[in-house]
Amino acid sequence: MCKNYSNKHMNQMQFSYDILSGMKDWVRVVDQDNNILFINEAMRENLGNIVGQKCFNTLHKDTPCEYCISNIGIKKKETIKKQEVIDGKIYSVVSSPVWNDGTQSYCAVEVFRDITEQKAMENLILTQNQKMKQDLEFAKRLQLKTLPKDGIYNDFKISSKYIPSELLGGDLYDVVCIDANHTGIYIADVSGHGVTASMMTMFIKQTIKNLGKKAIDPASTLAHLYQQYQELGIDVRYYITILYAVYDKEKNILTCANAGHNCMPIIINNKGVKEIECEGIPICRILEEASYHQKSIEFNKGDKILLYTDGISESFNEDEGFFTNERVVKMCQENKGKNIALLIYKLAKKIKQFSNDEIKDDVAMLAAEII
Repeated sequence: MCKNYSNKHMNQMQFSYDILSGMKDWVRVVDQDNNILFINEAMRENLGNIVGQKCFNTLHKDTPCEYCISNIGIKKKETIKKQEVIDGKIYSVVSSPVWNDGTQSYCAVEVFRDITEQKAMENLILTQNQKMKQDLEFAKRLQLKTLPKDGIYNDFKISSKYIPSELLGGDLYDVVCIDANHTGIYIADVSGHGVTASMMTMFIKQTIKNLGKKAIDPASTLAHLYQQYQELGIDVRYYITILYAVYDKEKNILTCANAGHNCMPIIINNKGVKEIECEGIPICRILEEASYHQKSIEFNKGDKILLYTDGISESFNEDEGFFTNERVVKMCQENKGKNIALLIYKLAKKIKQFSNDEIKDDVAMLAAEII
């Protein structure tokens, strides 16, 4: 309750009592011998007039609390906090020492706040978070199972590596055995991380898979993917970059098309190591439709191609800056005579060392060799 007091006649003790009585939290004062000296109205309404009783008896205990925050606080001259269960409810208890002459503490003020609902909500959130974590772990296992295993696909020998920066990642690569004569490979990077990015990788995989033999032409495949993406109605801030290449074994030709992927494919053969420059707009909602150009190169037995995402080129080291595409090309030059599995292994190891194992973005790489 609240009263009006004139400055002249205000009684400080009565004023303090009114403040304490108006509090919804329980308030009591206990001395060094565990005697209750004072309680406010909220505590009186719930526990009755317990002034003069031992503080631990009112908590349904026969002996003083093993961890008595009031006695400890009085001795140490500091405020201490703990939790206490009273009649099935959970209370946060804060005990602060009271000073008699500015130098010596002789009793303590204890404030009990009912946090039962708060703790129930915390437990509910913890339970939901645990379930979400389990669901994400399951989704991660499913996502990893969608990635192609290393091995032989038509005339392609494949080696790959995927390191998500979070539980779920937005990078994707795949091998598409279109028919006996055509084999496609692609690598994609979805903006962002987590569940949204992970779901978008499934969209890419299913859309290209559904094309069947129409996926022979890289440019039209990306144009189709762009159109299908428009129909999803996703927020304009999201986008996909993807580089798609198809090998024609009868003509010994590799044809590439690019939708905004900023890591160009690297060709490794007896002529040396070089990037294949090709450009194109990302899969996004900036334009209603998009068309793509493609580039074809001669691709023979023993030739290799490396596809990767910017999680590699943008790996960061405080002393050396970003890893850069140039460093990737250099590593390909240094290991051009090695098999693709060793190249992938060395790249992954180098990135981890370079970034001191602090990978900030998803890392994905796929190497293919004509056998």
